[in-house]
Amino acid sequence: MNKITVRSYNRTSDGHCHHYHQILLPIKGYIDLKLDDEAITACYGDCVVILAGCFHEFYAHEDFRFLVIDTDILPNPIYESGSGLRILDEAAQQYLVFVEKQIVHHIEDDVQAAMLTLLYKLILSQCASFKIDPRIRKVIQLIHQDVSREFSIEELASTACLSHSQFKLLFNKSINMTPIRYITKLKMEKARSLLSNTDTPINLIAEQVGFSNPSSFTRSFNAYFGVTPKTFRSGA
Repeated sequence: MNKITVRSYNRTSDGHCHHYHQILLPIKGYIDLKLDDEAITACYGDCVVILAGCFHEFYAHEDFRFLVIDTDILPNPIYESGSGLRILDEAAQQYLVFVEKQIVHHIEDDVQAAMLTLLYKLILSQCASFKIDPRIRKVIQLIHQDVSREFSIEELASTACLSHSQFKLLFNKSINMTPIRYITKLKMEKARSLLSNTDTPINLIAEQVGFSNPSSFTRSFNAYFGVTPKTFRSGA
């Protein structure tokens, strides 16, 4: 078995495991997962590897849509790194958008196989070690717990038990972006999801992603996506 499909969840699952491996690639919304004893939150730009036999459960927020790869065999570097969260770069994220559009048109098996091959290569190219450093993973989990919080570099470095300079260097090496940029990404992706999938007023969405001033939120959203929250919602 080696297939890729588009799925949509807006519910909670009972805990379960599979005899095959899965790779979850969020496209829209975000999801809370528990992989064995590890709790994580994933959104667009993340990649979640679930190895065969890994007990997992989830809670999907709003209308969560994602690509999922079901496979009996994973490339060794992915398999050896174990279950957990990875971060995709911009090139891989853009490719996911392309893959989703192809899949909804019921592509031929050979085309799907070719897309999977390239997708694996993009995932493998993210970083040399592929596995996120445990100290940085701990920081990521803290950030994901509440994206409305204002995190300082001092707090994040302390969580990782590193100096400021060591932390920023290791974070950038592990995630391919700075801590501030990663936090901004999470805030903006959650805001986009709320704008697309709920009727929550924009000023309340601003608060939920850590902005006390709606105007500041509008400027940040516009700088990130190239469109204001109001315009985005009207066209979503």
